[in-house]
This record gives sequence, structure tokens and C-alpha cells, in this order.
Amino acid sequence: MFKNLVINLIFTPGVFFPSFSGGSVATPLLEVQNPSAYQEADKNGDYCIVNGNSGVMPWVWEAVDPEGLNVRCQDRTGQSNRLDMLELPVDRIMPTGKRFDTVGISLDRRGKSWLWVGTSFSRFRCWVRAHTNYVRPIQRINRNL
Repeated sequence: MFKNLVINLIFTPGVFFPSFSGGSVATPLLEVQNPSAYQEADKNGDYCIVNGNSGVMPWVWEAVDPEGLNVRCQDRTGQSNRLDMLELPVDRIMPTGKRFDTVGISLDRRGKSWLWVGTSFSRFRCWVRAHTNYVRPIQRINRNL
């Protein structure tokens, strides 16, 4: 019955609103993935979304940085959501070969891409650089109802 229901997700600082297809929304910032969207590295090695109109694209990735992958985290209850990824402290080092889930891809103030690690419902928002020197995509996460 609900298998073909499309849910749009709207994220506003401190607020989460689900919006069902067919309704109009003033300014959605993120939407459920486009099934034909995929990630691809540009000529500089930065991953971006192809065939997508938002940063949301859940995938499983693998850390390939031989020295380990820097993970920068933000406590959303104690820090401003407006901090740039570069301003966040390195919280931990993810070992080479470790696989992890992502919510999607976002850009920092320089225009460099970062992967949002974990889920959109966690207290912490963690980021790793979305670059071929550090990560590689493994498979899409199917989050259909």
C-alpha cells in the first residue's frame, strides 16, 4: 500500500519535517534520492552527484586512505549547525578498509565535497572528505519503503 509513497525530507536548523509527495513545500533543502543519481569523481578527484538535484544520496563507502581517514564531528546540541566542515575538530581516525554508511554529499566553503557519515537522525553530524585519495563508493543503500 505504501510502497510507492515518496517522502521528501526538509531539514531546517533544529527542525525535521517529513513532507509527502503531492504537497507543495516552500524551500526544501534536501529530498529523497533520485534513483538515477550516482556519484562520480571529477578531474580533481572530488566526488559529486550526477543526475541529482540535491546532496542526499545514501551509499556505503570504504576508507582507502593508507594513513586512515580523518572524521570530523559536530555535536548538534552543543555546536552551531552553521560551522564549516573545515572548522570542526578531527574526532577520530577511521582505519583503512573500514566501510561506512553516508547520508549524502555536501560542499564546504571552498567548494570541496564532503560525505555526511552516519544517519540524519543522530546527535552527531560527522564528515569525511569525498575524494578518491580517501574514499571509494561500494554500493547504494536502498531506503525505499
